[in-house]
Amino acid sequence: MGKKYEFTVDDEQKATAFLATAVAGLSRAKADILVKSGEVRVNGSRIKSNTALRRGDIVTVFVPDGVSRDVSLKTVYDDDNIVVFDKPKRTAYDALPELYGSPLFAVHRLDTNTTGLIAFAKTEYALAELTAAFRERRVSKLYEAVVSPAPVAERAVLTAYMKLLRSQNTVIVSAEPKAGYKTMITEYEVKERIGGAAVLRVFPHTGRTHQIRAHLNFVGCPIIGEHKYYIRGGAIAGAPDTQMLAAVELSFSGLKGKLAYLNGKVFRAPSTFELDFLRG
Repeated sequence: MGKKYEFTVDDEQKATAFLATAVAGLSRAKADILVKSGEVRVNGSRIKSNTALRRGDIVTVFVPDGVSRDVSLKTVYDDDNIVVFDKPKRTAYDALPELYGSPLFAVHRLDTNTTGLIAFAKTEYALAELTAAFRERRVSKLYEAVVSPAPVAERAVLTAYMKLLRSQNTVIVSAEPKAGYKTMITEYEVKERIGGAAVLRVFPHTGRTHQIRAHLNFVGCPIIGEHKYYIRGGAIAGAPDTQMLAAVELSFSGLKGKLAYLNGKVFRAPSTFELDFLRG
């Protein structure tokens, strides 16, 4: 399960530096993971960034089993220009370069509790090319998600409209276009039905913040273990406490020059969802 710690701050310092010193076996990168996954509270309030601590602050932190040991970081592909990881859950995307042990440039993001494929550039040239590919939608991404209840249709292309509330790090969704809202298009197909739940293959055709999580919840098929947008129904016995969403395929097209060799190459990582709680 893990262990809860409580500390009193003696000297002013950043939260990650304090935790790395206070908890045996915890590096700054892993402390950052805990902060961004909401496991750290200062004077009773949750923090979401590397907060500056003051003398006398009370810091509580829950450290899940295994986090204070080495975080397993699986490398799917690695060359002189790009590295692709299979990111584990509870790991912030911007903690990966330190875990890798070398400077890297982020070209896209995955939520802390979304697992799967994420690419980093190793050079400024690669950063520019890959960033442009994501911006111009020359990247094909496939996700898998476990939802409950399952959708009625075996396959559908969903269209809705979203507005990002930056101060709350959340989005609101509308079925109709509105001023200030952006279009989001999400395609899915049912991979497997398990009772009233389903494993979906999900193809986002736009790249909006929290798109898959918010869109599936909006149409009444929330991702199991997802807590920001999952407001329908009750908890499922035995379900994981983090969202069952994984990026399982990633490929590029239209890359030029030194990165043209990556065109058409498909990076894959299997989803590792534990589904026994549904089958039982």
